[in-house]
Amino acid sequence: MALTDKQKAAFLKRFGQNIEAVIQEKFKNKEEFLRKTGIYRKSLHDILTGAKDARVSSIVNIAKELGVSPKEFFTE
Repeated sequence: MALTDKQKAAFLKRFGQNIEAVIQEKFKNKEEFLRKTGIYRKSLHDILTGAKDARVSSIVNIAKELGVSPKEFFTE
């Protein structure tokens, strides 16, 4: 059963919030995280706000830089 557009939007928003929470826990600010990882500001913004689906490779890279498992981003 496929997600509705509303369900997908809610999931992506929650997913982005989970990533942002870990970034805030591990770094002073997003700028420090961006400098360390080389991720583009717009790409990170889109992921954190749920504006776009993140590629699996992006999720893995973000998790690696944060020192966590990607599955942490999928918690409720």
